[in-house]
Order: sequence, then C-alpha cells, then structure tokens
Amino acid sequence: LHIIILLMTVKKLRGLDVEAGDENLEFMLASTVVADNFALSAYVDVMKLEVFVFNQEWREAVDLIRNAGNIRLFLPSTATSVRYTYLEALTYLKAAQSSSGWKKRQMKKCAHKTIQLIRGWAKNGNVNVVHYLRILGAELAVLNGKNEKAKKSFNAAIAASSRNGFLQDRALAHELASLYFKAQGDEYWRNYHIECSRACYQEWGCSVKVEQLM
Repeated sequence: LHIIILLMTVKKLRGLDVEAGDENLEFMLASTVVADNFALSAYVDVMKLEVFVFNQEWREAVDLIRNAGNIRLFLPSTATSVRYTYLEALTYLKAAQSSSGWKKRQMKKCAHKTIQLIRGWAKNGNVNVVHYLRILGAELAVLNGKNEKAKKSFNAAIAASSRNGFLQDRALAHELASLYFKAQGDEYWRNYHIECSRACYQEWGCSVKVEQLM
C-alpha cells in the first residue's frame, strides 16, 4: 500500500490523472481511519503534504499539519519522518511570512521548534538533512528581513541540494529564491531562478511544475 500511495503521488506531481489521484488518496485516507491503520494514514498525510508544498498551497499545508497531529509517532521509517519534519518546518515559515501579529509569532515559534529537530539529526551525522537546513535558513532569513543572509542561504541551499543529489529540492530552492527576488523587485535574479527551477523540475519529470512556472 505504501508503494501504491507513493506511485499515486508521483503521478500527481507529473500531471498524470490528477483528479483520480486526489480521489484515490482521499479514499485511502478515509479507509485507513476506519481501519485504525495510523501508520498508513500518516504516510498518506506525508504524501499529501509533499504535493501541497510543491504546489505552494501553504494554507492547505498548515491545515493538514494541524489536523494530523504528531504523526511522526506513526511514520514507518526514519527517512519519511525526517522528510515530513522538513516539510512541516517550511510550511510554518511560509505561513509566518504571510501572517502578522499573534499568528505570525505562533507560526515562527512552531518553525523554530521543528527546525531544532532537524539540527539535532544533522548534529548526529545525518548528512541528508544539510540541504534542508540551508533551505529553511534562507526562508527564516526572509522572515526576519535579513536580505543578505537570505541571498547567501538560497545559494547555499541550491549548492547543497545539487551536491547531495536531491534534484527535487534543488528545484524547490530555485523556485523559493525566485519568489524572494520577485518580492525584492529584482527581475534579473527572479527570472534566473525561475529558469533554473523549470529545468530541474523538467529533469525530475514534474511536468505540472514546469507548466506552472511558464
């Protein structure tokens, strides 16, 4: 079942049978709840969060995280748990950037707490989370208005993702960088990162994102 869920998610990211994929994921999630299969339900939530993040659907991502609770307790593998934690932290940071007042402080606090988990894994020798920390560091710098740090962190995130072979995360790092430079009014670097992001998504086989970034 885990393989089926993963394949449905990949098909959705590639733009194949999108509506059917949504319906199947929702049906499978409902079935796992009825059957009290918390591990499988948690895995479905991770795949749904993956799609929300890559589609920049931050409100939906926040809602999913809130409704899911601490699903790390039920995830089937360490790698899946680490991936979820990264997506969770990124969602909190993006939510904080678009919020104000109490909600902004709350989202930032949640982001810091989640990032600490990833820092702990990095400290214990997990080299596969280094690029996660670079991406999160860039978005945290954006949130705090530290422009020079944000630029350096995006470059570091792209380099780390490329060096460690995480093409999909390199694509996302370029996409996030393009959004940052767009907000800064820097069309040159915005266009540069958009083109790099499209090229990475194309190589990864994610046709939906390639079309979105046209």
